[in-house]
Amino acid sequence: GEPAPHAVQGRARGGRTVFVFPGQGAQWAGMAVAALDASEAFAATVAACERALAPHTNWSLTEVLRGAPGAPSLDRVDVVQPVLFAVMVALAAHWRATG
Repeated sequence: GEPAPHAVQGRARGGRTVFVFPGQGAQWAGMAVAALDASEAFAATVAACERALAPHTNWSLTEVLRGAPGAPSLDRVDVVQPVLFAVMVALAAHWRATG
């Protein structure tokens, strides 16, 4: 509930909305599980990302997010980068769906 010492706060005037996706380091075990279960737009976008990634990976995006037994860890850079991308794209889809 307290602002960070170097955080900048303000109100944008006019212009268009943009999404800034954080880089590696923004991940944690169990991230996105609640959104997968609660948001149809989020889950559908994760599923679409999983289909797109499937030819390039030997792991399941959904299993990684849900921490399924045998799923690779978010500590692996070849896993975390596409997972973070998929989560951010899915989060943007959820925001668009909710207006």
